[in-house]
Amino acid sequence: MPEGGRDSHRGSMSTETSLQDIVLFELPTRAGAERLLRYMTPTRLSWLETTEGACIVGVFLHGEEADLALLLRHVQAWLGSSKLAAIRFELDGRPYVLEACKPALTPG
Repeated sequence: MPEGGRDSHRGSMSTETSLQDIVLFELPTRAGAERLLRYMTPTRLSWLETTEGACIVGVFLHGEEADLALLLRHVQAWLGSSKLAAIRFELDGRPYVLEACKPALTPG
């Protein structure tokens, strides 16, 4: 395993990157974290950190105005297919919960 507990890494981190440019997603299992990482890496600079009791997928934001919303919708779509109801994430040092999309109610 590479230094710092990183299992995967794509690209390099700019010296101008701040914690405001990173979203950290906490997964309950390493297998789930690896699946999210595979889902993210085609379009996002992302990596997997494992520590005792936690599996974290870190994702860099692209910097565009609506990028956070796009990222969260992308992960929310993955959640629906992963059978997880929700996952915790951290942005700018604050914790949040992202829930899977609920199916739309149809009239009738």
